[in-house]
Amino acid sequence: MEKFMRIAIICLAVLLIFYITGNRVTENEPLESPVKQGRAVPVEEKGIGSAIPQTSRPDEGLSMYVGKHVDALVEAFGQPERIEPSHYHYDWWIYKDDLHLMVGVTHEGMINQLYTGDEQTNIAPFEISQSIDDIYRFTIVGSEVDVNIGENIYTFSLNSDDMHRRPLIIYQNLFAQLYIDEEEGQLQGVRFIDSETLVLHQPYEMTYMGELLVSKPLSSTMQLEVNETIKRQIFELTNLMRMKHQLNELQSTYELNQFSQKNSEQLALENVSIEDEIKNEHLTKRLKNAEIDHKKAGENTAFDYDDAIEAVHGWLNSSVHRKTMLTKDFTHLGTGVYGNYFTQTFIKSSLEDPNQK
Repeated sequence: MEKFMRIAIICLAVLLIFYITGNRVTENEPLESPVKQGRAVPVEEKGIGSAIPQTSRPDEGLSMYVGKHVDALVEAFGQPERIEPSHYHYDWWIYKDDLHLMVGVTHEGMINQLYTGDEQTNIAPFEISQSIDDIYRFTIVGSEVDVNIGENIYTFSLNSDDMHRRPLIIYQNLFAQLYIDEEEGQLQGVRFIDSETLVLHQPYEMTYMGELLVSKPLSSTMQLEVNETIKRQIFELTNLMRMKHQLNELQSTYELNQFSQKNSEQLALENVSIEDEIKNEHLTKRLKNAEIDHKKAGENTAFDYDDAIEAVHGWLNSSVHRKTMLTKDFTHLGTGVYGNYFTQTFIKSSLEDPNQK
């Protein structure tokens, strides 16, 4: 009987340790973009018919600025909080306070896109938190979308997931990418974008007739600047998604950002894919080696996404990554970007003051 009791106590101890550690640290598999960048396929003739454009372009709201000079934006909203580079040789103008607005501006000063997830911003004819059923009721949505630029025809093919998570809406010289929270069935963000920029991004499977529109590769120095840009954007967009779900805003630390950056570099070095076995050390050991104290931790990674907007909404629509990103206990977030490899590292601080840097 005594021997049995000892075995039972040992088993209970092992189960308790497993329970505590299993719930304290969560490390998710890398999330791969559903679209392989640079995999557009040339075709000799068009496939099935394209979706029909909406009857008219919106006559109010953010979309009206696409195609206009940035002076019109400055007149309406003032100067941005910061200006930073992108992969595609245009700049991001960031309006963080109140607006949560990201604006793509070409080097000639023309607006090529705007993104927001802010409920107070006019994104007519849509509304943040609008149900997807309502959107489909009043909007023409198709699985094949043609983009005509000169004599070239680019055709985007949307699969079932795209139709539920990222439908693409056509207007005259304008497109709207809708970012749906599939779990809640609501619109979480919208990107109004022009034809050329949409084709450069290739956010959906694409075939084309004519010449492929591509962006020149970045210099190594500029790539480092873009990496820093995406790191900041992932941090801010993650906090925006948390605030929209009534969760606390996370803080940033230099050490945690460096930790996440190292992980993204390691993923790129391994050239990871979802079929590969992850060679990187477990999150628990890496945090210990980096001397980052925590009561709880979680990590999301992703690769091959086009930009921070696509990556964050991708995590939001993956159940395990979503759970980590929207865990209420976390207090701090580190982000790391190396090329197309992205990392979010979340911790619950061991410090008395959760806002302490």
